[in-house]
Amino acid sequence: MSSTFIENNKKFLKFYYAALRLSGWILLTLGLCGSCIAILIARNLGPTALGVTALNMPLKSSEFILFGLLGLGIAQLIRCIFDCDCKPGFILQHGSKFLYAYVVLILIVMVIRNVYTIKYLIDSDITPPQSLFFVTSITSIVLFAAKALILIGLAQFLKRIIPVIEESRTLV
Repeated sequence: MSSTFIENNKKFLKFYYAALRLSGWILLTLGLCGSCIAILIARNLGPTALGVTALNMPLKSSEFILFGLLGLGIAQLIRCIFDCDCKPGFILQHGSKFLYAYVVLILIVMVIRNVYTIKYLIDSDITPPQSLFFVTSITSIVLFAAKALILIGLAQFLKRIIPVIEESRTLV
């Protein structure tokens, strides 16, 4: 059944393979350019001149890089599905490590952002309601937990699917 599905949808899979490769490389390039811009801004203006938003640009750039790598990895997976002679590429083989590294990165950024926000609130004359700070902190923690769990689950899936693909090749 699976081979007939692949044969019936080969054009469709090839189209998505090409589209994922193109969008993956575009996102990867934009993420790297955004990271370079963030470094130049921080170097020229200093991180304190940018305020709390100084942490947003590198995080958004890292998300572009992650989704670019994810797109390239899925493209490699699609290629391995419809091309029997294909071996999993570097990104597909080490995708779980990329995802674990990204979880650590967003954890570090979340901690730095919360510490910087607390420092900013202590140093400023503004005294926002404690409930507002509590709600924003809880929201940030819940968002991080959701992202982390999704990424760890995806990493576990990748770690387990590659041996299955390689094993199925030896059976055919």
